[in-house]
Amino acid sequence: MPTTTELQESFQEFTSANLSHLVKIARSLTGNADAADELVQTAMEKACRSWSKVMRATDQLSYVRRILVNSAYDSWRRKRRFLQIFQPSDDPAEPVSRSSWGDPQHNLDRSAVIEELMRPLSPRERAVITLRFLADLTEAATAYELGIAVGTVKSTTARALNKMRVVDIETIGA
Repeated sequence: MPTTTELQESFQEFTSANLSHLVKIARSLTGNADAADELVQTAMEKACRSWSKVMRATDQLSYVRRILVNSAYDSWRRKRRFLQIFQPSDDPAEPVSRSSWGDPQHNLDRSAVIEELMRPLSPRERAVITLRFLADLTEAATAYELGIAVGTVKSTTARALNKMRVVDIETIGA
């Protein structure tokens, strides 16, 4: 059994190595920076409390990412219970033309486009798209992390991509 000091050091190393990745996932799940920070904080708190169990996992990042997604689901359920509909932030953004996507100055604009594309997605669709394309997981790995069948990942991905295709990115922020 690891000592308390070893657990703390292991958790700090994990956090240093993976925090930015978890924040990207959370940002994609929530649609805004403040909610993403709260979600990551909640997930890391849960992971810290059971770090000895997380350490025994074969893939610690996958384990914590699952905590993150489950925490997002909990948040959505809680909001739905109080009849609040989750919507990503409505921060205004400059319109982004497709020709400017390669320009590093437009990274923030790209984030606004991604948020707008993901706005019509359900929580499950948002989670599947985030894990498949942002975390770059396979269909099988996504299914495992979400506790659903591979076929469900495929059909959910197809539905989500169809919803995203109808959004006119030329009008975002206009």
